[in-house]
Order: sequence, then C-alpha cells, then structure tokens
Amino acid sequence: MTRIVLTRHGQTKWNLEGRVQGSLDSPLTEKGILQARSLAVRLRDEGINYIYSSDSLRAIATAEEIGCELGIETIHTNPALREFAFGEWEGRIWQEIREANPEVFKIWDTEPHLVSAPGGENMGLVMERAWEFLKKVVDCHSEETVCIVTHGLTLKMLVTKALGFEVHEWAKSPWQHNTALNIFEVVGDRWIPRVVGDCKHLDELDLN
Repeated sequence: MTRIVLTRHGQTKWNLEGRVQGSLDSPLTEKGILQARSLAVRLRDEGINYIYSSDSLRAIATAEEIGCELGIETIHTNPALREFAFGEWEGRIWQEIREANPEVFKIWDTEPHLVSAPGGENMGLVMERAWEFLKKVVDCHSEETVCIVTHGLTLKMLVTKALGFEVHEWAKSPWQHNTALNIFEVVGDRWIPRVVGDCKHLDELDLN
C-alpha cells in the first residue's frame, strides 16, 4: 500500500487580489505561510517519506515549510503538477475577465470542463497530465507515504479522479481551499479516501 497526501499551496498575494495565477506566480502572504506551517504540524505523524511539488514558487514555498517541520530537506519538483494554464487570462483580475467574456463564463459557471482558456488548457488536459505523473509517483514509492503539493484546480482534478469520477463529474469532489488536506491509500488500482478536502488545521488558528 502507498499513501498519498495531496494538498494545495498557502494563500498568495494574487489569491487576495482575485487575480488569475495559472502558470504565473505570486508569493505567499504572511497568512499563507502560517497556513503552510499549520498544515506541516498536522502532518508530523503521517510518516511522510518524500515530498513532491509543482515547480511554481508558491507551491515550493509551501512544500519547504512542510519539509522543514518534517526534517525532509529535498523537495522534488515537476511541471506536471502546475496549475491549470489560463493563457491570456493570467495576471488579470478574475472579475474583469468575467465581465469581458460573459458568454464564455456562462459556460464556465456550469460546465467548466467544456472551456479552454485562450492560449491555455482545459480541465481534461490538466487532469491527464497531473494524473499520469501521480501514477508514476505511486509506482516509484510502494509501501511509502508521499506528500504532493500542487494548486487549486489541479488538486481538484486529482481528487476528482482519485475518487473515481471523470472530468465532467468535477462537481462531485469538494473545492480545495489553500492547504486543504487529502489522504488516499492506494492498493493496486484502488484509491481509498481517508481524508478529503479537510482544513481543520486552519480552523483552530482562524486561518481560513
């Protein structure tokens, strides 16, 4: 059995500003750092052997907080764990994009898996690249516990797939808030959920 711990980076400056990040980046806020540290403390007793992260700086910074708490110095990074690439929308304010593209967001609000960002990706592509990488991690770490640090939509796609749903069933998995915790036990082809989208480590510190 392999145990997979899946989480999202802490709050960033662009999260606060309502700005599209995608493949671009912005630093963790002070609150985001505290969120990451609170998650790290919660993970102390999970027996984590390895940490993998998106190569985006906000994910790496979160992974480093976890590694520091757990005494794991090496963070393995991979672009397959990056956020949904939003192409031409990246760096812009979400609300302004919505107002400029009402027909696109009419679809996005109900069936986002049918939308491809201009010059970017769609949910199906994100699920495919991230899931293929996750399967390789499982294959490489039999009988070990691995922590994966990624991003909101990418994490949601991974959890959706791990729960046995397809991309068009995205609504059946919970939204993944900053540092939301998911733990799966992988036995053969079975992904057994033990924790899904949990943020109780933030509630105690009023960090949601």
